[in-house]
Amino acid sequence: MRVDLISVFWHNLEGEKHNEPILACSFDPSSSSSSYKRLATAGGDKTIKIWDVLEIVDKVEEEEEEEKEDEREAKVGEEQTQSRVEYKETITRHAAVVNCVKFSPDGAALASCGDRGEAFVFEKTTTTRKEGEEKKTETTNNAQMMVVSGNRTESDAKQQGEEEAPSLFKCKCALRGGTADALDLTWSADSQLVAVSYIDWRTIIYDVANGGVPLIAFEGKKGKCALGASSGNGHTSFVQGVTFDALSKWIVSVSADRTMCAWSSKKVAMKAKKGESPIATKKVWTTSSFKYSSCAKSAKSSIDSSNQGNENNDACSSMLFHDDTLPSFFRRPSFSPCGSFLVVPSGILKEKVSEHGGAKKSESTDCAHVFSRDDLTQPKASLPSLKPSTCVAFSPKVFKLRGVKNDDESVASTNPFRGLKHRCIFCVCTIDGAMVYDTEVASPVAVISNAHYAAVTCATWSADGRTLVLSSKDGFCSFVRFDEGEFGEEVEMPKLPAETEVVEEGNKENATINGTAAAKKPDQATVDALFANNKSSTEDTNKGVAQTGRRITPVAMM
Repeated sequence: MRVDLISVFWHNLEGEKHNEPILACSFDPSSSSSSYKRLATAGGDKTIKIWDVLEIVDKVEEEEEEEKEDEREAKVGEEQTQSRVEYKETITRHAAVVNCVKFSPDGAALASCGDRGEAFVFEKTTTTRKEGEEKKTETTNNAQMMVVSGNRTESDAKQQGEEEAPSLFKCKCALRGGTADALDLTWSADSQLVAVSYIDWRTIIYDVANGGVPLIAFEGKKGKCALGASSGNGHTSFVQGVTFDALSKWIVSVSADRTMCAWSSKKVAMKAKKGESPIATKKVWTTSSFKYSSCAKSAKSSIDSSNQGNENNDACSSMLFHDDTLPSFFRRPSFSPCGSFLVVPSGILKEKVSEHGGAKKSESTDCAHVFSRDDLTQPKASLPSLKPSTCVAFSPKVFKLRGVKNDDESVASTNPFRGLKHRCIFCVCTIDGAMVYDTEVASPVAVISNAHYAAVTCATWSADGRTLVLSSKDGFCSFVRFDEGEFGEEVEMPKLPAETEVVEEGNKENATINGTAAAKKPDQATVDALFANNKSSTEDTNKGVAQTGRRITPVAMM
């Protein structure tokens, strides 16, 4: 693993010599080339910038004789891979700060949202570089390599007098439905829907495939139900994070009101009308495709796993998430790429610690909560951190199990991902760093700290799962590069059974989705396809008490 901080003017106002905060970043999932990856960043300068991230292989040359042998960073003649960025384009459609930017899962579009409720969807133009085309770099010709793949910014291109290249993106539609500041957004797995969260307590679902028409708004107790959502089931404060399930079954939002709300989602199969060909039957997203399901707010069980077997354990109800004093505007959750579990940041653990004299004192610890896809009401486990967590990002790749065995049964039981048929890699970002987790082990496999002077705002993985980018309010991005094979053998994403769709008789407004029942009675076929010897999830749901007590203690990586 190698960490690089590329010092360029990522987002700076014209004439200024300092960077504005970078609030979001996203890799293009369609740029899967080994040496070329497309990256989008959004920041406080009201723009979206497109970059090419280039992986250059350099050979270490002979070092000066006076340098000590043990201080060398690499052996002479050894090849090193370095990340370099090249500026491509600036998108200036926004009139205010851009808070989030994300590529669609198919890589064909780019969505963004920001202050004043602005939200747009941009589609690629025909001038975009074709997938798989790589830039030609010559490692033996250093001069040519610096010209082609050196760190180049927008100002560098202007100073060199280069002609303005054709635009790589054009605006497809504006998402008009919210007027308050928009903090986060997410795409559906089929790249047809975009969900945007706002500070006026709402989350709005837009149909990008039909011109960005708003389908439904999830509103709080004071909602007006303008788009058909039932009032009283949503949040009562800023909605700071939202994510779609990888299997398109759930939509989850996290708010400053210390709650996490889940809505069930499912496409509706439109039955052919009389006189129409059966081929006309298709599955579409409608207003009736969504229904409020559950809310995670507090845990009524002890957090400390060491007290689970103690009958005298004082189980208390405690809040699961930070309040509005969290030093971050974002709480960005994420589902695993296989859809088996959800990780939510900004969590807290409250424990009763015994003091001298027998008295007990309540102490809280920052963490990220892990929820199973078949129970989104109580966390299955928690991942502690030294500082509050702000966002979660999963690698798009899954890997073969390595067969790691723990001699201590109690240690093995603390892994919330036990039974998973494959391994997932994900990153939990905190205020001052990030932790990389492997689902086969209970502790983080890597800890990145002291890389930035300000809070980490977002994280994104490249399509090949080998590059992790962290953006920060200090105006810089850090690149975490993993060697090929460092995570083990890559495997295909597990094939899941198709879910039963609701059929409408040619009417989009009369479909019913039993979301509450879906939350209480999970799709067992999906669970069985993801987990081996799965026993705890359904049993815990039937008992009404989730096994939330398992605490995972991270190990400091030196």
